[in-house]
Amino acid sequence: MTHTTSLFSLEEDLAAQSQAFLSAGEFTPESRAAFARLLEGYGRLLRETKQLIRLSDRKEKELNRLNHKLRQLTHSLSYQAEHDAMTGCLNKGAMTTRITREIADGDVCLALLDIDHFKQINDVHGHPAGDAVLRGVADLLHEAAGEGAWIGRMGGEEFAVLMPQRSLLQGRALIDGMRRSIEAAGFECAGKSLRVTVSAGIAVNQPEEDFDALYRRVDSALYAAKKAGRNCVMTQD
Repeated sequence: MTHTTSLFSLEEDLAAQSQAFLSAGEFTPESRAAFARLLEGYGRLLRETKQLIRLSDRKEKELNRLNHKLRQLTHSLSYQAEHDAMTGCLNKGAMTTRITREIADGDVCLALLDIDHFKQINDVHGHPAGDAVLRGVADLLHEAAGEGAWIGRMGGEEFAVLMPQRSLLQGRALIDGMRRSIEAAGFECAGKSLRVTVSAGIAVNQPEEDFDALYRRVDSALYAAKKAGRNCVMTQD
């Protein structure tokens, strides 16, 4: 109300002055009637204009509220489309896109980590325990990765760690630190503390190497870690 009153202060003053002039002025009956109709029409137009502005203000607030909600929903939808619901890591599609993009931009170090004997956890302790382990491992990976690294869940119990602009030596040190942190951790589920280990393979991209070629070499290194007895990190030069 204050907004519309201040906006139309000039028009309201003019209407008041005109009404006072009509009351005090000397008019013929015909002129008085015509002036009164004109003043009445002016007042009605002023009231309707105020009403429209108030309605417009309400509509604008509602539109702003809806736009804000739409932006929130868009952000939520985008996040859910790119992230694994279980662990909060990038999902396989989003991680593949990120790796491909980083390879195009320069040197990258890529690692695959696989939870050892994960099927036994589900078989012996149940799937809720397996889910707790997946979430716990993902949390430790994010905590250890620091700035600039990307964590993705590539399916099942396999995670990828993308480290742009890092050498094989630097990448191995980071991944081995992750391995040791996971080995030392206890993952709580239904009053039980479960201990797990991970095996990892790691490589840096070669000149003109695409995602598929790099991924195959890293996967080969992961297989070598499994074959070597698990709970270790193997590299592919």
